[in-house]
Amino acid sequence: MGAYAVFLTVEAWPPITVSEHLNHGPLLQHKLTHHDEFKGTDELNLPGTTASGAMTKWKRTACPIPTLRNDALRELKCRILALPLALLVARLVAGTGLRMAVGMLAMVMHESGHAIAAWLTGRWAAPLLWVTLHGEERSWWIVLALTAAIVFGGFQAWKRERWGWVVAAGAVLILQLIVLCLPAGALIVFFGDGGAMVLATILMATFYAPRECQLYKAWGLRWGLLVIGALSFMHVFLIWTGPVEDLPFGEIEGVNLSDPSLLTDMYGWSVTQLVDRYVLLSTVCLVALLVLYAWGLVSAYLEIRQNPSSEKQRVLANR
Repeated sequence: MGAYAVFLTVEAWPPITVSEHLNHGPLLQHKLTHHDEFKGTDELNLPGTTASGAMTKWKRTACPIPTLRNDALRELKCRILALPLALLVARLVAGTGLRMAVGMLAMVMHESGHAIAAWLTGRWAAPLLWVTLHGEERSWWIVLALTAAIVFGGFQAWKRERWGWVVAAGAVLILQLIVLCLPAGALIVFFGDGGAMVLATILMATFYAPRECQLYKAWGLRWGLLVIGALSFMHVFLIWTGPVEDLPFGEIEGVNLSDPSLLTDMYGWSVTQLVDRYVLLSTVCLVALLVLYAWGLVSAYLEIRQNPSSEKQRVLANR
């Protein structure tokens, strides 16, 4: 953005002679491209005088060099490869000895999913390692506080014209209203692994943050979130698309029954219902990622089309 192509043109009073034109000709055709802006006035007094002794005045004309096009080309390449490679690598890692480390990342998403579901239903919650403490009774104070926070966040986004965040705030508000009408107990339990997949999908989606967003400007941050999201999602996805006998039924020592056992024993879900609902949610997440992936490619391609090549810019600048 700060780089400029600078063209020097000459004006002389009176007009320069043929010999001077030959002397200055190479400079007239020379284009300087660098990242430093010229300081001072629009006219540069460079050495050289006309036949009458008048100082030759060189004027500069600045126009953006195609850095935006180069950035868009690089971004298109990243968007083509990043998400598929992240999911592929995550799938490969899931079959190695690093599976336990990935499980720790997924556990953070899992407990966060429990906590967020509890907050949306109006219950206090405190996510910890391997367990999330939460209240059994709904508190309308918590409902009002969460609603106020969502509305305030949406209002601040509207003031700053961050329309994506305005839409996100509206979606969360609608989700809260829907969740308040559903049975809270089973929902909180289900959104352990369910919340892990949704949160992991959101982390992967941050890779497509707009150019002016800090997630984009902090180059390594969005890549890190993409990797964490892909690893966490794939860990949970493989559990619910794998053999039924590998599902984590039973009791967690010192805690309680596992989530699948709670949903089947306490809330009466069949194993088929349990698996189908998790698979359905994972499919929705993958479809959302596919749509986002396609949109990312199209938007990056359109950005390239909107920024002319360096050859086009040279032609336009010489007119």
